[in-house]
Amino acid sequence: MKKLIANTLLLTVVWFCACSEEQKPAPPVEEEDLTLQLSASETTVMASSTVTFKVIAMETQQTVSGADIYIDGNKINGYQHVFDEVGTQSVVAKIQGYMDSEPVTITVLDQMAEVDVYVLGGGYDEVSGGIRPLYWKNGEPAIYSHESSENMIYNKMVVADNQVYIAGERQFTRAIASAFYWENDTYVELSDPNDSDDYAIAYDICVSKGDVYVAGIKAKTNNMMDIVYWENSGETPVHVASGTLGQTGNSVVTVSGDDVYVAGVLNAAPTYWKNGEAVSLEGTGTVTDIAVSDQGDVYISGHGSNGNVTVAKYWKNGQEVILGTGEGDSEARAVFVENGDVYVAGYEKVLHKSGTGTVNVARYWKNGEAIDLTDRLYRAEANAIYVLDGKVYVAGIDFGSSGKPVAAMYWGNGKAIQLSHDDHRGHAADIFVVKRTQD
Repeated sequence: MKKLIANTLLLTVVWFCACSEEQKPAPPVEEEDLTLQLSASETTVMASSTVTFKVIAMETQQTVSGADIYIDGNKINGYQHVFDEVGTQSVVAKIQGYMDSEPVTITVLDQMAEVDVYVLGGGYDEVSGGIRPLYWKNGEPAIYSHESSENMIYNKMVVADNQVYIAGERQFTRAIASAFYWENDTYVELSDPNDSDDYAIAYDICVSKGDVYVAGIKAKTNNMMDIVYWENSGETPVHVASGTLGQTGNSVVTVSGDDVYVAGVLNAAPTYWKNGEAVSLEGTGTVTDIAVSDQGDVYISGHGSNGNVTVAKYWKNGQEVILGTGEGDSEARAVFVENGDVYVAGYEKVLHKSGTGTVNVARYWKNGEAIDLTDRLYRAEANAIYVLDGKVYVAGIDFGSSGKPVAAMYWGNGKAIQLSHDDHRGHAADIFVVKRTQD
């Protein structure tokens, strides 16, 4: 009997121990923390610029909200910060339950550079009491004195070595015009204004190594037009090509190194010439501006028809790149290249802000992506663009509300600045930006 009781107790103990082992919870499996990944809208900025940060979980690629951003060990509020201190700063994202992000270095450059903004166009002259061709420097108008200034049109400008150069045309009649340029307030005639059979227009200007190049057109015969450029006010222009009157023109010029590039329309065919050698541009249309990158790529802005509407585009080394959507008219009027980025300014007809009707919106395209400068409430168009250290400056016109005069405008990094008088018409045709020299 005692043996039976002992065996029973032994079995009970064994059963109890076995049950205890089965019910004991398994030890927790340690999970590795997810890792934060931090990115910035820009990593090299000018002082006083705003940078926006984004935080995701590296393993899942899902956005993480509520993370803390630390700049050089100091926590900031939110995911944006204005960098005022020049130099490099290290940024890290942190949040409980995640591993800290790898640091992102933000380089803040000195705003040495305040800039001088030159805008070419036309506006009201209080002295003469009329509309005159002029340019604005930092918003202040500069008007050159000439007996025929009311008959002049300024087309393009360039600033080099603190000198202002302006190319234009002096209109006498629809059939008689002369080409000229200004070098500061010195007037240089490129064709004979007293020749009743002469017709010449200076469309574009550039300065390279102290030499001045002015591109334009010049009548050859009653039926023929020459595409030409003048170098250093030479009496005889350099002949580029001859074409049929009415189908030849729109000459623009740039110089890169020792190479002279001229673009225009020859017998209705868009073309550019490198040192006189012709390169045909794909498709049809007109040309409006030219730029050459540091790598030697040739960019030409323009527009052509898709059969229904006018479409903005540019050519790279002769191959066309379409910018306009084709839903409404669009034009590309200027091109600029900086650090491999391609900027093109113009306009496109889009749906009005009210949802009814259409309106021209001033815009530029950066690497093909459209960026609007106006709110689609009133008609506006961009005519020129300049980019300096990533900051974009665009000149154009704002037609405003009914009854309001057309205004000369420029947009500096998106901020709209009106240049012309409130009560008088104005327009802006070109823009040039230089770093202000330090004393």
